Amino acid sequence: MGAATIAAAALTVPAVRQGAQAKSLGIPDIEVTDQDGRAYRFYSDLIHDQVVMINFFFQSCGETCPLVTQNLRLVQDLLAARMGRDIFMYSITLQPIFDQPHILKDYAKLWEVRPGWKFLTGEPEKIEQLRRSLGFASLDPDYDLILDNHTGTLRYGNARLNRWAATPALARPEWIAKAVTSLTGQPLA
Repeated sequence: MGAATIAAAALTVPAVRQGAQAKSLGIPDIEVTDQDGRAYRFYSDLIHDQVVMINFFFQSCGETCPLVTQNLRLVQDLLAARMGRDIFMYSITLQPIFDQPHILKDYAKLWEVRPGWKFLTGEPEKIEQLRRSLGFASLDPDYDLILDNHTGTLRYGNARLNRWAATPALARPEWIAKAVTSLTGQPLA
């Protein structure tokens, strides 16, 4: 068994009753706002019954975030028409005070992001709660303070089936696309 398979198996969450998913998974249903200024409930509107990819970033990030965004843009190209139809991607800022919707909109435009990929912000304490609940935190408090340490991972899953895994966000785009589509029941063509 390869390292990626072991990591995916270790991060897969056991199934729970449909009505208790948000609470059992620990995904808070906080309000977030996308790059177009639209408000959503994170779990209810964006995650529930969907196949999703989630990463954290910040617009002023030096090296890691641009590389990750470029790689995820290639993933979006590979998923083509499926993005926004049966697969969705969410990039959540680690600097919600600075990364307001208009900043996120400019960032998305810079990377030529197409529908199906939203850049999200919200109240700082709620975004922090979301970051921790999704597993983008370290038990080492000194390491956890460095924002760039939380930008290299992509969590993906099928909320309807309650199957979750993670991969390095800089993994080969073809591998990411294949792993994500494997959760849809319809492989990448």
